[in-house]
Amino acid sequence: MEMELRVNSAQLTGNEDGTLKVSGYVNKTEQLSQVLGVTKRFKEKIARGAFARAIKQAGRDIDFLSEHKADKILSSTRNGSLNLQEDEQGLYMEATITPTSWGKDAYELINSGIFRNMSFGFRTIKDSWKSIESNLYERTIEELELFEVSVVKDPAYSQSTIAARSIELIEEPEIHVQKEVEEKVEEREIPLDTREASLKLDIQKSEGTIRSIERMSKLSPENEGFVFTLEREKQKLEGLKSELEDIKNQMEELKMTKQTEERDLQKTDYNGSILGEQVDKQIIEKAESTSSAYLKARKIPFTGHTMKVAVETEHEDAAFVDEGDFDSVPEIGLKLDNFGTLKKKRVGLSMSFSKQLMFDSGADLSGYAKEKIAKRVVKTIEKSIFTGNGTNGFNGIVHDENVTHFGFANDGNADLFSLRGLYSKVHEDFLSNSSWYMSRPFFERVSTLRNDDNEYHIKNVVIDGKITPTLFGFPIEITNALDDGNELGQYPVVFGSIEDAYTLGVLKGVNIQQITNDSVHVLRGSVGFVADFYGDGQVTNPSAIAKGYVDAM
Repeated sequence: MEMELRVNSAQLTGNEDGTLKVSGYVNKTEQLSQVLGVTKRFKEKIARGAFARAIKQAGRDIDFLSEHKADKILSSTRNGSLNLQEDEQGLYMEATITPTSWGKDAYELINSGIFRNMSFGFRTIKDSWKSIESNLYERTIEELELFEVSVVKDPAYSQSTIAARSIELIEEPEIHVQKEVEEKVEEREIPLDTREASLKLDIQKSEGTIRSIERMSKLSPENEGFVFTLEREKQKLEGLKSELEDIKNQMEELKMTKQTEERDLQKTDYNGSILGEQVDKQIIEKAESTSSAYLKARKIPFTGHTMKVAVETEHEDAAFVDEGDFDSVPEIGLKLDNFGTLKKKRVGLSMSFSKQLMFDSGADLSGYAKEKIAKRVVKTIEKSIFTGNGTNGFNGIVHDENVTHFGFANDGNADLFSLRGLYSKVHEDFLSNSSWYMSRPFFERVSTLRNDDNEYHIKNVVIDGKITPTLFGFPIEITNALDDGNELGQYPVVFGSIEDAYTLGVLKGVNIQQITNDSVHVLRGSVGFVADFYGDGQVTNPSAIAKGYVDAM
């Protein structure tokens, strides 16, 4: 459990009738904080309604403390001496301080203006992030669990450091830039092995948090808030370990039960089930995500053994003409020789295990095999999109004579002039969707290029929450489908819009099958897995793509 601490300037007012009453705002909702964080910088705000829900759903008493010290309780929701409510401005508090010795001291410090800040300890339940600019994010805390509110002196640390904003040493907050529309995940029971892995990760995080708190408590031994948080984290850790032990016992019982039964590994028992189809779909989607070129290529249904697709070669602009004058309207020609032919091809890969190995491994070998062969099939498709020769693969970009090429001198450095030349070969209509595709060795050479101010031409920017290298403002994809660029005639770089330039005719997309009842596997006593794809590919808009090659050493 990560308990976070926020310190805010707040005006607390006392009572003139002699009772120890104070009131004021703990936090103003929907107002951005100062910049927090060190390497990951962000501003933060509490969403309107978050405090109201936290107060309503509180499963424990919320205390008003002095300096976050658990033994210095000033008032509490337990006996009604602390009243918390969220109004249109934020979290408002009214408290009648119990007249203990430290209560009277705290009241006098508030009245004299020495205690002039409010702080609150909480745990984030739900938050969202969005990028504001390079390396600066906006965090909105939408749901939280409120533990306590405190009156404090000026914070001991600058608020721009992480120590000022957390009881725990949260050095690097985990930033997730959410999509505008979240995908709805179908609810289902989580498998035991998944729960086991998740618990192990939670235990590691909890142990790390405990070590962090212990280090911080040594730096600030007077802060008794650490003691409270440390004890709670240790209790959580014991609970996680107990839950993990229960999961292990359940898995052991399940394993023993399965070993006493005849395991039926027929394809329909797994792949034919709804769960099997869902798992396979997730594996295929994960494999497809490893290839940007495959995902971006335009896909059309493939019919028959061969299919004609139009190759776009004209980009005539429309023109203003007189009403009723059809002869002067610009015309884009469509000729038979402007069609490419797709032929049905199959890309496939298989893997097999003995049934005994499946029984004895204790691991999900079927999932491992499916993911491995599916990724290899997708990578083979990607390579064919770039370098297929039309005989053993698709009609690739490199071998397409209609795709413009630009030469590079291989003198140990990628020439910036040549890169700009390659960029200029792509029609301006398709630049908005364009990307660079480079082999790893070529990318390494390009990454050394600098401008006159000694700044690197390649810039890292955040795109969809992922740090992405860019050149001239266009993202760079690194692929092993292209040549290293160390020899004459090699093609190490492509620039353009794959989605506008390349078409895949798909008869059957990437598919996974489990084979157990054929004669080969029956004799071997093995289980086989096959991943394949039926279709073909062709450059259908050469103006949207360009390729670079080595023409001099």
